[in-house]
Amino acid sequence: MRTTPSISSRPLAAPPPLDLAISLTGEDRIAGMLHLYRDLIARQRRRILIFTGIALFLVMLGPISMIWSEGGRRNPGLLWRGFLEALAGPFGIFLAALVLIGGLAYLLHGLMMRSRIKRWLRNEGLTTPTPCQFRLHEGGLDGSEPHHASHVASWRLRGLAEGPEHLFVEITGIDELVALPQRELSAAQQAQARDWAAFCIGQANKPDHNESELLAAEPSGESALVLRFHLTPEDRVAAIQRQQMRLWPRSRHLRRLAIGLVLALLLVPAVMLFLWVIDPDRVPFEFALPLFAEMWAVTFWPVTAIVASFVLLGAVFNPWALRQQAKGLGKTLHQRAEDDAIEVTLSADGIASRQRGIAHRYDWAAFTGIERRGDHIFLVLRHGDPLLLPVRVLNSDQMQLFDRLTATHIGRSGEAA
Repeated sequence: MRTTPSISSRPLAAPPPLDLAISLTGEDRIAGMLHLYRDLIARQRRRILIFTGIALFLVMLGPISMIWSEGGRRNPGLLWRGFLEALAGPFGIFLAALVLIGGLAYLLHGLMMRSRIKRWLRNEGLTTPTPCQFRLHEGGLDGSEPHHASHVASWRLRGLAEGPEHLFVEITGIDELVALPQRELSAAQQAQARDWAAFCIGQANKPDHNESELLAAEPSGESALVLRFHLTPEDRVAAIQRQQMRLWPRSRHLRRLAIGLVLALLLVPAVMLFLWVIDPDRVPFEFALPLFAEMWAVTFWPVTAIVASFVLLGAVFNPWALRQQAKGLGKTLHQRAEDDAIEVTLSADGIASRQRGIAHRYDWAAFTGIERRGDHIFLVLRHGDPLLLPVRVLNSDQMQLFDRLTATHIGRSGEAA
């Protein structure tokens, strides 16, 4: 991964502004998300290897301790031969299956994350191509798409990373970036983007004032609602839990539970059938079937019950596990972000969101509805993550004004007025 040139290679003169008209697709956004969270994804892959290694160690302790107690402590050769004999039996098959599962989980983790991100983007309406315009200039980066304009000051830009098919403009202090597909850029435009990055990124000093006012228009007509707040870890957890509920609705959990119970019922018969197939002295199937049925009904049904109980326990504890995952991820994202005050202004002209060095402005047509979840309000966008407003920052008068503005411009039914 190549990044922005160092300070010593900074051009002496500012490059001319670069205007880009790009159609961002779902694959472009997926590539951006994979790049943005690459450190978290790599950490999860390392955990898979660690858990697999611990599981292998604990499983191997069983036969090793048994052989050790039966004389292996006095004869290391006996210990080694006994372990090899155990590997040649069902224990070896189980060990190989464990290694295979861990290896596949490690190798396929990237594909699983891509699939999960794609499903999340589909839920947020970001898989269809979106026409976007970007302007790279000495003061930073301006962007616009239907019903949405944004500005990122140059001191907020962290680097320009180059992937196989994209240029990634990384932003400091927030979990956002801009993915520029190289297929949409000529060689000259890519070179100019690198010159812009070398000149701007990391060179500008952080100003004492909020320079994100360029997108702020004077509210016209009816009263404007101005809210100022800091996001807390709990706010980020609430946003993550909303995403989890959309990714894993109750119907999906019930479907996974049903599939797990069916697999639990079929596990023992499948193992018995596999052992019968690989047995060179197997009896004909018409004689083996009644014996299989008797063995399952008399001997192996406790195994099925135990496996099914684990499936049920997993379904019961899954909501708790998701909450813990949301808390951990929310804490991590909060540590990665800068604790800047956020100012959100709602007026007849639209909604503006500003923090130091970053500004967004949305037309009311960009919103489709409002979701109230506990102590948080989510303004749902047609394309993109919703805007989060903590209820704690609104007093009763502000809440009435908020309800009046949103009911007028978004509509009580959730459709844009």
